Amino acid sequence: MPRRKDSRSSTRQNREFSGVIRPNGRIWASAKQFYRAAEQIWTTEGVDLNAFVFPLIVNYALCAELSLKAAEGGAVGGGVTSDGLVKAAKIMSTAHGHNLSYVFASLELPTQAAIESEFLEASGEQLAPLLAECSDYFIQARYAYEQIGGSYDLTGIRTLAKGLLDAVKAYGTKNP
Repeated sequence: MPRRKDSRSSTRQNREFSGVIRPNGRIWASAKQFYRAAEQIWTTEGVDLNAFVFPLIVNYALCAELSLKAAEGGAVGGGVTSDGLVKAAKIMSTAHGHNLSYVFASLELPTQAAIESEFLEASGEQLAPLLAECSDYFIQARYAYEQIGGSYDLTGIRTLAKGLLDAVKAYGTKNP
């Protein structure tokens, strides 16, 4: 899995962002919604999961992606006007793209290490193998009609989504 080679501080300033880069609750809350949507299908008694493979994969994979992106978020704009009004701000992540391995690799090394540790604690699984296996699931399932066959590890992507959701929340709680 690709890893970032530099060791920038997790409190770095990014010219694009106003303020410090840190875990972002708004991005994380979006991730949780996609997880809940997938869980609604997964846990409903009598549902044939085969009939919902692509929505399950897309929602779990997007949860995983947004969880990773929530680990390093910031705002563009914002601040306060001269008359004391809060300016509008756009919430963004330092990470971009849909490939989970590359999103993870774009995070700072201390962030990666913390997420790996929190993931193991939350799920009992190693993060790297699940990231490698499920890295392109979002793209593959979202554009399934363009694929020539394929298979998905539903339990793996579910474990990855829940584990990252929990790991990033724990990381954010410890690094406000």
